[in-house]
Amino acid sequence: MKKHFFRTWMVLCAWMMLLTSCEHRELSDPNTGHYVRIYLDEEIKNVTYGFYDESLEKPEYKRPHVMRVLLTDPESGSVVSERYLQNQGEDERGYYIDGYIGAEAGTYNLLAYDFGSAVTLIRNEQDYYRMQAYTNPINDYYLQYLPSSRHEMDEKSIVYQPEHLFHVASPLVIPKTNKIDTLKTATGDFFTAHSVVKSYFFQIRIKGVEWVKSAVSTISGMAGATYLHGCDQLVTPHPVNLFFTLNYTNKKSARDGSGSTALLYATFNTFGKLPEEESVLTLNFEFVKPDGSSQVETLNLTWMFDTPIVRDQQHLLVDHEIVITPPENAVASGGMTPGVEGWQDVEGDVEI
Repeated sequence: MKKHFFRTWMVLCAWMMLLTSCEHRELSDPNTGHYVRIYLDEEIKNVTYGFYDESLEKPEYKRPHVMRVLLTDPESGSVVSERYLQNQGEDERGYYIDGYIGAEAGTYNLLAYDFGSAVTLIRNEQDYYRMQAYTNPINDYYLQYLPSSRHEMDEKSIVYQPEHLFHVASPLVIPKTNKIDTLKTATGDFFTAHSVVKSYFFQIRIKGVEWVKSAVSTISGMAGATYLHGCDQLVTPHPVNLFFTLNYTNKKSARDGSGSTALLYATFNTFGKLPEEESVLTLNFEFVKPDGSSQVETLNLTWMFDTPIVRDQQHLLVDHEIVITPPENAVASGGMTPGVEGWQDVEGDVEI
């Protein structure tokens, strides 16, 4: 009798555990796993193609290997589901990153961007409509080489140029299904991510390059951030000054012995030029001479951004020659050297 009672009690306990720990699920319940593939449009002007002069030093480009994919609520913009994709592949269409994300059937906004940049950062990362890409102000170490700029602008507005960031944003409807399906665009295609960063090639002539040890520059009137939920959604109205270094090439000695000429050039990255910042768009050159003195040049390039070659090709080819005044009782250094370690504070300002 006791054995029969014990057996009955054990069966009842087992049934209670099953009822409390198992979720009832119909055989036709839809699957919540979805395959997603994102191709990267790596055709970037002045980086992977369209360079003004193929013989010049090109900017570094790093192919991303991880993408963060978000499904967000269309009304609130809050994140419903997210996943970091790390599988990579390549076919006749190009390079892609793929993987799986889980979500119930419904209407969403999909947003994806490559993850892991140390320079191009993301803020408001849990809000579809407020999420932005931005860069930080430059380290205080570099500010000592921009004393003239520091008198004219807020130091916090001098920022690093961004690295290329690939992103895609798209409305999405996930239907009910009993199998793992593939998320696609409204036209039935895989997603394609484009960079939110533009690369401009800049070039100008310089005479007296043998007196120059190194040079850095800032360019003002640029957007400090961009929204990721749309294309070219620049964050306004706070412009920034991008910081970048300069190279030189094609050094030639003048026949009259008055000094060597060269082409000064750089490729700088930006989220975009703010159209309303026409009066403050300038380039500031800092030339450090071997004797520790310096020379500053300021160029207003606002008008150039409205020309076809800049608008279509992103080539800033300045038709002007900067003349470096030789320092007294100094020996020519032979031209610019990499880095800014030997710089001294800049004194003076020459308007052009």
